[in-house]
Amino acid sequence: MKPVARHVLALMILLNARPLSGQMHSTGAPRADSVRVLHGADSAARGFDTLRHAALPQKSPGIAMLCSALLPGAGQFYNQSYWKVPVVFGLGLYFVSTWLDQNRRTEIYRQLYVDSLLVNSPYSDTYRRERDFYKQQRDTFAWYFVILYILNIADAYVDASLFDFDVGKDLSLRLIPGAPGPAYPSPGLTLRLGF
Repeated sequence: MKPVARHVLALMILLNARPLSGQMHSTGAPRADSVRVLHGADSAARGFDTLRHAALPQKSPGIAMLCSALLPGAGQFYNQSYWKVPVVFGLGLYFVSTWLDQNRRTEIYRQLYVDSLLVNSPYSDTYRRERDFYKQQRDTFAWYFVILYILNIADAYVDASLFDFDVGKDLSLRLIPGAPGPAYPSPGLTLRLGF
């Protein structure tokens, strides 16, 4: 294994390491070496579980972006979104292989076009059109790869930022009849999402 690849692998292993404090036994009781966090009166009134929130690991958006910038898909691996890694790799591989194929065809038809101009071939226009078509396709797939690369970095940033986001157990959708007032002169419905 090359030294650079070894260092990247070691860095990713270190970044994914989790502390053991705050973990529970399979019986549901806290481990003997875990830290207990008591609920305060204000957090108990809001239903905020500080023990659960204190044990959640956090991910650094900067590290996630750096990993994705160096190797597309590595930020998704760092964020433990393992299913996204083959999607990023698969699309990236498809775009690069298609770009290489279109570039090869562009060069073939460019050379045919140049050769047909030297001998006054009736196929000159056909070769020029084919060359232009494959060149346009090549450029399109280059843009697809650039867009994938940028989206890969943005996804790693958002995923790391929202890694410890708690949705909660009460996800509800309520339709409430709206009363007419100065802002809304006619009756209506109000849609409220509860988190």
